[in-house]
Parts: sequence; structure tokens; C-alpha cells
Amino acid sequence: MKKITRTIWVGILSALAFLGACTSTKGLTKAERNQLIQERDSIQTIINSRESACVYGSPEVIEAYGKETQRLRNQVKEINARLGEDEPKKQ
Repeated sequence: MKKITRTIWVGILSALAFLGACTSTKGLTKAERNQLIQERDSIQTIINSRESACVYGSPEVIEAYGKETQRLRNQVKEINARLGEDEPKKQ
């Protein structure tokens, strides 16, 4: 009797897991994915222009410029994580 109860219990849990997997969202919609890709590409363009720019000013200004560039890089990494990609695509 114990073996039958365990078999039924495993079957019920498996069915619930299967049902949960089937009804959960599958991730990003195509429109969301396209929007994230577009956002990532525009941020990457900004990063490329910031990297090739000459910055003049006090050390605080240069440090703030570097921090902003790093914040943009982190934002690109977050978008790539949501998209499931490792690195941004080169333009």
C-alpha cells in the first residue's frame, strides 16, 4: 500500500509540474524583444561615441563621465541578460 501511495503522489506532483510548465509565460513577446534590441542598439551607439570622445575638465567631471559610461555598459548587460545573449552585436 505504501508503494502505491508513493507512486500516486509522484504522479500527482509530476502532473502539477507539467501543468505549471505549460501555463507559465514563455518569456518575451516578439514586440518586447524587438524593443529591447532597439534600445540596446541605441545605447551601444551612445557608448561607442562616448568611448571615442575626448573629455576635458576637472577630475570630478572626468570621473562622472566614466561612471555614466559604465552605467550604460551595465544597462546593456542587463538587456542582454533579458534577451538571453552574452555579448552585444557589433554594428
